[in-house]
Amino acid sequence: MSGGRSSLHDGSAGRTRAGGVGRSDGAPADRDEGDLMNQRRHRAGTAPAFWAAAALAALAAGAAGRVLADPIAVAPAAGSETTAAAPDPAAPFAPVPYGPGEMLVFSIDYGPVNAGEASLEVGEVVDSGGRPCYPVESKAASNRFFSAFYLVRDKVVTHIDVQTLATRYFSKRLREGDYRKNVAIRYDQEAGKARHLDGRDEDVPTGVQDILSAFYFVRTLPLVPGQPALVATHSSRKTYDLVVNVHGRERITVPAGTFDCLVVQPVIQGEGLFQFEGDLTIWLTDDERRLPVLMKTKVKVGAIDASLKSYRPGRPLHPEVRP
Repeated sequence: MSGGRSSLHDGSAGRTRAGGVGRSDGAPADRDEGDLMNQRRHRAGTAPAFWAAAALAALAAGAAGRVLADPIAVAPAAGSETTAAAPDPAAPFAPVPYGPGEMLVFSIDYGPVNAGEASLEVGEVVDSGGRPCYPVESKAASNRFFSAFYLVRDKVVTHIDVQTLATRYFSKRLREGDYRKNVAIRYDQEAGKARHLDGRDEDVPTGVQDILSAFYFVRTLPLVPGQPALVATHSSRKTYDLVVNVHGRERITVPAGTFDCLVVQPVIQGEGLFQFEGDLTIWLTDDERRLPVLMKTKVKVGAIDASLKSYRPGRPLHPEVRP
């Protein structure tokens, strides 16, 4: 199986309790695995691009492309110096097309060869730095066959504030061949600081996203063909404007079914979730769910596809949004 087939088409998340905030078990506040700890030279080849496509939040995974005219800033620009007031604890949850329990599972294919699986899951609301957040976990793993050549075991976590939709915490643990990387960052949005758990701080604009939360933020946007969006994103110790180009609409078929989609291409500066080079195209459902159903990236030899094979809707905390 490889990705999906597409044809041009002009086609156009139940509710859970708002309380019950629990403690996160995936984001220790007092321990850092160490940014860049045990990092070794990454083996050359196609696997890096393979796993960028695998992880979806690969929306911000280093894709290069042409920026269309007049991007629209939908989050604070990277160079802004705005300071927001502390969020009101009594404010309602922001409307989002996802919620606790949402799970997306992708099949990863390198040409005709199935190489593994990736998943994205939204957990129950947790307390993260004193704020209620959606914990989102992305995992990627090579299968037995592909692991004989290149073992992959990656895990990326973000905590998305349920009111502001900005990131509050980010971590990634990459195991790709003989490459190792561990990163953990807490975001103090009110102070405009990215606080690495090794003690180093960096200035960031209020409302900034990490590379995984940026994808979920894009899912909330009213994407329109021909109107790119800018999202201030922090990665690799720098902040840049993630540009999301929206090219048009297509109908595509993947293992999970047939979907009317918007075709988007991200353009960023910096390192994404996984080691990656090449162009990335993502097909998002052209409805309020904005589900990623297919991702394609070209590599030096061939192409990598990540196709949605199963989807479990979540329980959005905002009553106006349904799965």
